[in-house]
Formats: sequence, C-alpha cells, structure tokens
Amino acid sequence: MRHTEYGYISPAENHCYRDLARWLADKKKRERRANKHGAFNLDRKKETCYGKENR
Repeated sequence: MRHTEYGYISPAENHCYRDLARWLADKKKRERRANKHGAFNLDRKKETCYGKENR
C-alpha cells in the first residue's frame, strides 16, 4: 500500500498512477521539444522557395 495525498492506494492503482505520471512527463517533454524546434510555427509554412517572378 502506498500513501498519497488522497489516502492509501492498492498496488494495481499504484501501477496505473505511475504509468499516468510517466505519460504526463513524456507529454510535457514532447511538447517542449516540439515548441523548441518550431513544429507549430506557421510562419515557416508561409515562406516559399521560389520568388513571385518564377511562378
């Protein structure tokens, strides 16, 4: 049994809690990494490779 802020939880609940905590930590890392690399930067998509005169 593990004591949490909500009381004692069983080993099965502890396993689920640990998996959820790990998933949330990984999600935060993925979002931070995506923002750092500009995955959600829409300004890049507006830029073109060719000038207007080449179209």
